[in-house]
Amino acid sequence: MFAALFSLTVTLYAAILLFFILGLFSTRESRTENQPFVSIVIPARNEKDHIENILQDVTHQTYPVDYYEIIVVDDESSDITSNLVNAFSQRYPNVKPMSSQEGSPHLKNKKRALDVGIRASKGEIVLVTDADCRVTSRWVETMVSYFTPDVGFAIGHSQVDSNETLNQQIEALDYLMLSAAARSTAQFGVPFACTGQNLAYRRAAFDEVGGFSSFADSLGGDDNFLLQAVRRKTSWEIVAALDPNSFVRTVPCNSRSEFVSQRIRWASDSLYFKEANPLFFIVIVTTFLANLFPVVCVIGLIFGLGSLSPLINGLAVKFFAEGLMMAKATRLFNNRDLRKAFVSWFLFQIPYIVYMGFTTLTGKSTTWGGRQS
Repeated sequence: MFAALFSLTVTLYAAILLFFILGLFSTRESRTENQPFVSIVIPARNEKDHIENILQDVTHQTYPVDYYEIIVVDDESSDITSNLVNAFSQRYPNVKPMSSQEGSPHLKNKKRALDVGIRASKGEIVLVTDADCRVTSRWVETMVSYFTPDVGFAIGHSQVDSNETLNQQIEALDYLMLSAAARSTAQFGVPFACTGQNLAYRRAAFDEVGGFSSFADSLGGDDNFLLQAVRRKTSWEIVAALDPNSFVRTVPCNSRSEFVSQRIRWASDSLYFKEANPLFFIVIVTTFLANLFPVVCVIGLIFGLGSLSPLINGLAVKFFAEGLMMAKATRLFNNRDLRKAFVSWFLFQIPYIVYMGFTTLTGKSTTWGGRQS
């Protein structure tokens, strides 16, 4: 019975990955040369080591300087982040410092900071990134080009900026696989996920769904929950930005424990998708089970229960399906150097996804920006 369930789960998981792979072959996209006014919103909490880099990037764009503003919302920093932003605003008039303390007490953490910036924005298009990211000089121009008249939401790609160590390579490959799945499902018209490190949407779409109000109590939601709200409640089209000039780079985590903590935070609101996007919820559950069964098999073998063949067969199918997706994703995003980390990533993700799943189910708190959540 267990072997049959394991085989069925892994087969379904492999079928899901093949679906993702098919979506990665799609190059469907439409672009426009319109230049609406844009508001870049950057939440920042204790980012003294990074804030000047991202501000240097966004103040030196190919997009006309009179057609965009940069709103940096300090999220209760205890370092000199706000001082650095204020200094930039003296040199660049379109840089506008704000504070999350001006926001609604009903919103948590990053959502409150973003809400402050978005509510104060003047742009038709809102562009969002994080303070520890880097963008190309054509980032604004490229992301805006995806907003044809029917488009209300554009999902951008983000990648880890460094892959010098094995930990960084594993993190970068994990990012890449998640981003590939997000792009694939968007190409099929059923977007599952996105990242707040690189996101753009019409202010009208944000207002139409009531901003973050419908998921104010959730830990996250500034990206994925907003995406699902726009998908379910509006008629706006959602697209994925495929142009490399739209890609964003982010700094890697400082340690493997920080990486796992980050992923737990991302997964903390997974149960929300049961109603918001049932298909995505099935993918989440299937992914968890496809990684849980091998752990159960190993435990069973240690205690003399079961046989080795279900474990070997299941891992072989899983390895083959994930390998195919990895090969296509690394080629598509021009990250072939990450292929050398695939085996390490494959082995690491099994216990980490199982741990992440059980931690999510038990409601264990996580630390976000130095705050317990």
